[in-house]
Amino acid sequence: MFKNRADEFNNPFLAVRAIEVWLKTGRRHSEVLDQQKITEGQLRRPGATIILWLKCEQSVHDERLNARVDAMLEDGLIEELLNFHDRHNKQRMDGKTPDYTKGVFQTLGLKEFHEYLMLPGDKKNSDEGQKLLRDSIANMKLSTRRYARRQNKMVRGRFLEHPSREVPPIYELDTTDLSKWDDEVKNKAFNIIESFIHDTPCQYEPLKQSIPEDRRGIDGHSCNFCDICERLIIGDKEFSVHLTSHKHMRVIKRKNKIAMQLQQMQEKVVQSGNNDKCD
Repeated sequence: MFKNRADEFNNPFLAVRAIEVWLKTGRRHSEVLDQQKITEGQLRRPGATIILWLKCEQSVHDERLNARVDAMLEDGLIEELLNFHDRHNKQRMDGKTPDYTKGVFQTLGLKEFHEYLMLPGDKKNSDEGQKLLRDSIANMKLSTRRYARRQNKMVRGRFLEHPSREVPPIYELDTTDLSKWDDEVKNKAFNIIESFIHDTPCQYEPLKQSIPEDRRGIDGHSCNFCDICERLIIGDKEFSVHLTSHKHMRVIKRKNKIAMQLQQMQEKVVQSGNNDKCD
């Protein structure tokens, strides 16, 4: 059911998932993943999809995101966080920092307000507590702006800069000036969709792909074997990521340590033999 890979046995989630896949499909999880790699980037219904990408000038977008956080605060965000913390987070943690990479704790607003929420009730209104609150709000606004940037980067990386992905037509709609919403967004979107539905010429051009030079020629289906980890990895990009991963580095470190220990043992054997000859 499993390949002989240590990570599948050490990680209970991978083991459970592999069992689920085996029971449902009768196939190894690794085989399913390999098949997904081969079909990655292929559209299920080519010619039946378009993408309307709402874009905004960055500084204007940042102001809107900051205003959104302010509106959430006015609508009772702090009270909601305090209630959640008292009912669930505080009891579950037992004073320990939660894992903000899992579950609901990934939500923007929890990790940013952690130090403030952990303060005793009588200290939340103190100078220290108010400073932590202001810092938490600033951190939430920063995280929100960063999240929006990652979303834009994801769209570019997955659609406009991907060397082997089938990409549907992507049309950019400029939302920077809300006074021009009807012309720049609504009417433009209607025109694009009607042209697409009726298969007639559209007066607007979709965005063109712009693949960076370092991504050209990357084979997403190539088979790469890591001699160090003794693993087969599908895709040039995945293989390059693996070569710089912590797991790969740990295997190198462990094998170097073993090689050094063997070398020291051999040197001791040779030295012991030389001493016997001298005696």
